Amino acid sequence: MPFRKTAVASLAVLSPFFAEFLLGDQYLAGPPEVGRQLVTFAIFVAFYGAGAVLIREVARRLGRGWPTILVLALAYGVVEEGLLTQTLFNQHYLGGDLLSAAYIPWLGIGGRWTVYVLTLHTVWSIATPIAIAEAFSGRTPWLRRPGMWVWSCVLLVGCAATFVVNYRIGHFLASPVQLVGALVVVAALVVVSLRFTGVTRQAHGNGWVGFAVGLVASTAFQVVMKMSPLPSWPAVGIALALEAAVVTYAVRARPPAISLAAGATITYGWLGLLTALDAGFAATVEQSVLAAVAIGVAMTALRRRTSIRQISETRR
Repeated sequence: MPFRKTAVASLAVLSPFFAEFLLGDQYLAGPPEVGRQLVTFAIFVAFYGAGAVLIREVARRLGRGWPTILVLALAYGVVEEGLLTQTLFNQHYLGGDLLSAAYIPWLGIGGRWTVYVLTLHTVWSIATPIAIAEAFSGRTPWLRRPGMWVWSCVLLVGCAATFVVNYRIGHFLASPVQLVGALVVVAALVVVSLRFTGVTRQAHGNGWVGFAVGLVASTAFQVVMKMSPLPSWPAVGIALALEAAVVTYAVRARPPAISLAAGATITYGWLGLLTALDAGFAATVEQSVLAAVAIGVAMTALRRRTSIRQISETRR
């Protein structure tokens, strides 16, 4: 039981850490002050952490694998960005201009922002923390039924807090048609995720090759979507092609999930550090420490997973 509690707690912390802090969206160095940042982190644990824990538990309890986890992670992203923060429909969220790039009028969304932000949540907010946690703690379920209920309640609190905080900031509310549409997409993704069966086979691909693929693909995705001068629709097309290529590689080569996650972790580390450079010296120092810790944990998990596999193959 202590082992399971540690595994759950680790994942509950890793998810918001990746989602908001490693990327450089939040800094304990402020502003705002540390106290408010810690309260914010508690909300993130209730939202991101509980979401990651429940997605993993549902998939593992049903004997499902990474296809189910990834599709549920995508559904989670639509819940956050379409129903709670509603950035998919809010043109000027936090003073930005999110929707003009590759704007789709009949949906009221920006193609570039939609692909980008949903990929962030699927890959980095949910999948990468799960891969790291499982590299240390295994793929078996960690929660019993009471624990599932508790974390479900925690997630509901996190969802409510996320909605209230964001509404107070901008007083924006998407149209009923947009909200219903997002809800339908979430429901469809959940149904699709549960249709994957027989996908719990053990990975056999080379972990270091998977690491290289994860690092190169995630770096290319970030460069194309955030830094390149490419027009929006070509950038979106390249990003989707990169994602399709990684999925195809993962299906055929079946590398350990932690290998792809470790590569993605390094990408988030340098990306967050670039963001911190514009936020001042304290933020840069903090971000350097966070990136070093995250990369160290991810690489330790990868080496551990690779060593276990080598020992297993030797014994055969």
